[in-house]
Order: sequence, then structure tokens, then C-alpha cells
Amino acid sequence: MKLDIFNHIFPKKFYDRMIKVLPNGKDINKRVRPIPCIVDLDARFRIMDRFGDDYRQIICLPAPAIETFGPPPLSTDMAKLANDGMAELVRRHPDRFPAFIAALPMNDPAGLLKEARRAIRQLGAVGVQVYSNVLGRPLTDRATAPLFDLMAKLDL
Repeated sequence: MKLDIFNHIFPKKFYDRMIKVLPNGKDINKRVRPIPCIVDLDARFRIMDRFGDDYRQIICLPAPAIETFGPPPLSTDMAKLANDGMAELVRRHPDRFPAFIAALPMNDPAGLLKEARRAIRQLGAVGVQVYSNVLGRPLTDRATAPLFDLMAKLDL
């Protein structure tokens, strides 16, 4: 089996909400929108088929980070929508997507822990995605430490 890890995709409902939340997205948000296979499953599957019947992808959201969509509760709602969509893609296409990596609202210290637990325990996420900073705050900030503690406890 060919297992391609950390493949970016927007679940359709998340993508549609993202466009409403940030209609004039800029920087990376603007650059990822026109990539057909980032949201169109038919386009993605045509590309995947080029790699053979045994090619699989572990999926996650592309940039921008969830916290760039706005403060909680918006960022928390966006993370939930993304993770629900990822779990649905895995359920519907296990032969294509055996697992997903959860998105977290890193600007919501309590919400990110709750969503990490939900995504892993209820939805089946195999890990969580973090960027190198949280809206300019380093990952070594005390607010992020509980996430690393949780992930260590979950052995992920």
C-alpha cells in the first residue's frame, strides 16, 4: 500500500462556510481556493487513480489555520465543521482515506481541548494539526501546554 500522509482537502460544507466567513480571503486562503482537487472529490480521485489501486491518503485541512477565521466561538465552530466533514469523508471513502488529522481552534484554549478529545474519541482522528504559531504566539506559550499534555496522554 502507498500511504500518503498529511494530504490537504476541504470538506465541501467547510469550504462553503469558509467562503461565506472570508469572502475576500487573502494570502494562503486566496491561493488554495482555486485548486480543484482540494474540494472536488472527482478531481481528486482522478489524480489518486494515477498512483494505483493501493494509493491512500491521510487527510487534513490545508492552510489557513482555523484561528484565522475569527475569534471563538467562530473558530471553534469552524473546527467542528471541518472535523465532522473529515470524519464523513473517511466513513464514505475508507478505500481512499483511511484516516484524518483533526483541525483545532488554537485561539480557544478550552475549546481546543474539548474539540481534540471529540475529534479523536468520537470521530476517529489519528492526530491533530498545529501550525508553528497561534496568531503570532509561539507554541511554547503556556496556553498551548495543555494540548501537548493531552496528546501525550492519548499517545498521539
